[in-house]
Amino acid sequence: MKLFLSGNEAIAFGLIAAGVRFGVGYPGTPSSEVLPTAMEISKKYNINGFFEWSVNEKVAFEEATASSIAGIGSFVVMKQVGLNVAMDPFMNTALVGSPGGLVVVVADDPGPHSSQTEQDSRFLAFFAKIPVLEPATPKEAYEFSKFAFSLSKEFEIPVMLRTTTRVSHSREDIDVSINNNLRAKAEFKRDVDRFAATPHFRFLLHKQLNRKVREISNLEWYSDFEEYFEGDLLIITSGISFAYLYDIVEENRLQNKLKLLRVRMPYPLNVEKLKERVKGYDRVFVIEEGYPVIEMQLGNREQFRGRLTGDVPQEGELTIDEIKKVLGRIGVLSLENEEPLNPPFKRPSLCPGCGHRSAFYAIKKAFKNEAIYTGDIGCYTLGLNLNAVDTVHCMGASVSFGFGFDRVYSIFGDKDKPVVATIGDSTFFHSGIPPLIDAVHNYSKLILVILDNSTVAMTGNQTTPANEFSQSGRRTKPIVIEDVVKAIGVDFLRVRDAYDMDGMIEDLSEAQKFTLNNSSPAVLIFRHPCVYSGEGLKNNVRFRKVFVESNLCTGCKVCVKQFECPSLIYDSESKKVFIDFTTCIRCGQCVVSCPFEAIKVEK
Repeated sequence: MKLFLSGNEAIAFGLIAAGVRFGVGYPGTPSSEVLPTAMEISKKYNINGFFEWSVNEKVAFEEATASSIAGIGSFVVMKQVGLNVAMDPFMNTALVGSPGGLVVVVADDPGPHSSQTEQDSRFLAFFAKIPVLEPATPKEAYEFSKFAFSLSKEFEIPVMLRTTTRVSHSREDIDVSINNNLRAKAEFKRDVDRFAATPHFRFLLHKQLNRKVREISNLEWYSDFEEYFEGDLLIITSGISFAYLYDIVEENRLQNKLKLLRVRMPYPLNVEKLKERVKGYDRVFVIEEGYPVIEMQLGNREQFRGRLTGDVPQEGELTIDEIKKVLGRIGVLSLENEEPLNPPFKRPSLCPGCGHRSAFYAIKKAFKNEAIYTGDIGCYTLGLNLNAVDTVHCMGASVSFGFGFDRVYSIFGDKDKPVVATIGDSTFFHSGIPPLIDAVHNYSKLILVILDNSTVAMTGNQTTPANEFSQSGRRTKPIVIEDVVKAIGVDFLRVRDAYDMDGMIEDLSEAQKFTLNNSSPAVLIFRHPCVYSGEGLKNNVRFRKVFVESNLCTGCKVCVKQFECPSLIYDSESKKVFIDFTTCIRCGQCVVSCPFEAIKVEK
């Protein structure tokens, strides 16, 4: 059957068609759609399997590894920074292998568009010594998913399927098939020397891994190189960069100027075979999205030119425009009439009515500029706009940073310096619990604010361990954040609706007094459902009307700058603020932001 699929959706169809029956991961743009699609396929076509979100990427990787060791075809999915979290099992599984087959789907975010790094996961596949396949289109994402699983199962080695934002989110008509007749059976074959190997046996497993990599590098389909066009200038390319180059050549009629040599498996690269194909070329350019993985394996900087030699930009996404600039610099494409489009920058903002905005506003009201504010990864990173976030590092680091700042100030600075960490509910489950244990254990005066909107909002409203039903609709046992916090040993805990401004400010004040008097952390849970969910929108529309009394508005812009709701618009002609009713959800939270009481509500 033919379906119009995104790259992420195509990956799910390909894996299930290949025989994968166990899929786990953690949501992260641009990878988030793979697992939900697998859940939908499983339901619609009566596939007997398990497809579900895990609490973080490390746990997901370990779960998928266990499934594969038991003989069940498995996949694990994450974005590039999620692979950092999973590095421990990632490296180890490369050694012990994956008998049932294990595909590691990683979506990279060059640019980056929604990540804290633009790292290239192919480099980590190279580091772990596992093969990596790189599709250029959604259709190839479907086909390469099947190839990846086949390769993994044949050699009992994890195989990475690396996509990028453009491949993950572009769409294409694809002929897909569904394999719902597979009868998988779990069977763990005990092998202590392999699955519980001591350091001596790890050395032997490493030798086996190196042998597998050598054999894979010589396989015909995976190691062969495709040639396109008949020009005199040769470009070695892979993935989305190949797709861009192909379009540029066709569009600009460069068929007699360029020859493309396309690599489907960037690692392990059959270097000798590739070098044989490029004999006779004094200069060969390597254009690949991300790090110079192919270029580095080729060596010889005089012959092979790319990121390492500075001929290709060493950072940023290789968009079509950027590749055209590269071709312009090497003299095969004229850019005289090319005018790059530079759309105006608009900084991201929390949604109108978001409970996080009210929470951050309360935090700033309570502490002003006296505190250090450690932030985290998620929607609430946008607390930056309200000047209530000073640091953003990686998931869970708000708690670790908060503990670190409190320790050094207690010893080397102002021992009463307030430190307020903010973290979301899903991120707290993901990696906020261990540093909170450290804070309790070491009598930290940290104030931790858990911003609970009952979903993983930033990546598409996926479920969290606190939800009664999983993403696939299975009934689950909700994990109550308050119970976890109490079990860790926190003695000060308050739970408050994030729309209760006065109550939040009161809680923050009491929390500060408690931490100073008891040298112990305080935890506040400010809870309100995400406005992007049906439940959240229903609960947030609290007033018939929210409006600005024009005669009371002085045009001071305090509400616009300090409360920062996108529905508050400053009109430069009238020098007044008005409310954009096309985006306002009538939550009424902005009332507190006007020093002249010009913002009114009608019940």
